[in-house]
Amino acid sequence: MDDYIHFELDGRKLKINKQNPNDILMLKTHGGRGKMKNPKWNQIKIQIRKSDGYKIIHIKPKTYKLHRVNYYAHNQDWDIYNSYNKTNSVDHIDIDITNNNIENLRVLTNQENQFNRNCKGYTWHKSRNKWRAQITVNGKNKHLGYFILEEDARNAYLEAKKIYHIIK
Repeated sequence: MDDYIHFELDGRKLKINKQNPNDILMLKTHGGRGKMKNPKWNQIKIQIRKSDGYKIIHIKPKTYKLHRVNYYAHNQDWDIYNSYNKTNSVDHIDIDITNNNIENLRVLTNQENQFNRNCKGYTWHKSRNKWRAQITVNGKNKHLGYFILEEDARNAYLEAKKIYHIIK
């Protein structure tokens, strides 16, 4: 029984472990002087991108986020190359970007993906001397009110989140 999913990306043959997405291999068919007689599977090195903490792999000349590669391996009809489309974000359900297991990945719109951001949802409004709660919906800020207590502003934001930040 094969514990790997076989797929192609940029003309390269790859396989990724069904249970461990950190175990990803690429078929090496060419050596320094040309085609190899006995092609072999080589482990792909996974790096952590310093700017945001995402796991990445290099399939020359491109760099891919590991969660997108794993999602693609499991769903090969999905367009991995369309990463700039606002309806094609791969989201980590538990918000842990190091957990790239397929059960933790789903495709969302960019807006739905932003719902997972850890936002406070309120700020201190100096001129009113109160807490102001707000939430972003369809790229626009929606004012939720001014509150004397910080806890009330936070609760207003959390209640609005239940209404406006629904992932279908």
